[in-house]
Amino acid sequence: MKLSLKKKSPGFWFFSLFLLLALIFSVFRYQIGSYAAWFLAMTREIKITEKQDKPGSGSGTIKIITGVKVMPTKKGVQKKKAKPVAKKSSYFKKPVTAKLPKTKLPQIVWSTDYPVWKKNDPAIFESLRKYDGTVWTKERTRIRISTDGSRLFFLCRFYDKHPDQAITRNNATNAYRDDSIEIFLMKNRKSKHYCQYIISVDSQGRASYITTTDIPNRGSKVNAPKNFVYPRFDAEAFDGGFKLKVIISLSNIGIRYLKPGESFLLQVVRNYRGQGNKESVILQLFPAYIYADKRLGANNHDRRSFQKVTATRMNN
Repeated sequence: MKLSLKKKSPGFWFFSLFLLLALIFSVFRYQIGSYAAWFLAMTREIKITEKQDKPGSGSGTIKIITGVKVMPTKKGVQKKKAKPVAKKSSYFKKPVTAKLPKTKLPQIVWSTDYPVWKKNDPAIFESLRKYDGTVWTKERTRIRISTDGSRLFFLCRFYDKHPDQAITRNNATNAYRDDSIEIFLMKNRKSKHYCQYIISVDSQGRASYITTTDIPNRGSKVNAPKNFVYPRFDAEAFDGGFKLKVIISLSNIGIRYLKPGESFLLQVVRNYRGQGNKESVILQLFPAYIYADKRLGANNHDRRSFQKVTATRMNN
């Protein structure tokens, strides 16, 4: 009896080849994947690195291909790798400042009371500028400070062509949102704290005791110590603006007695029309763009902008 075999169709052989290849790739998928990645690495199209988990972690080797992270799995559940912690901003390592003239360092005159205004007085502080270091000519600000060694006497004149438009709707907590002055005092660059005083043209005020951090434009407000001396201040209108008077104890920044020739760090800010309003302008004695970093805006708390002022004996 003669056995007869039917000729197989091309479709049969194609399907059989597909099943064979599927079986090979299923059994040897890890080996094939590794060889494929190795060949691509030879052409520098991808980069392969290996990192071994710590012993006892229950994980094996992590294989990383650029742009893709293959993590060891447990019971078929793939875990996501935690995002790395952001590094400290380079703004504080390599500051970028505006190439503008710096402020002439002011002098603190010796007196047992508030200073008096005198024409062409060299002790009157330089005009305040906008925080970007540019000149603001809309209104003038005049400041003079005296000391008796233990206290500072601030005498300020905020000239204002429209004093009736000064913003005075906030309380002492938000005095900086009104037309106001901010005074920052710090003993020296190594100090662990500094003080901030805010007085508005409506005689609202606030004093803050702030500890320093490793970031130079940020502090941490804490309760003032028991021996903290709160400032005395007063504000009143005059024909053409406002006059502010403030007495601050130097003991708050750790200075028991300031001798002639000795110095401390100071920053003075005028908040014209407060802060956060349409017409608000932040003016600084030592502009942040010149003394701190022009990429960080008008941060009044940047300690790099606190500059040295010296007590000087002169005829008052």
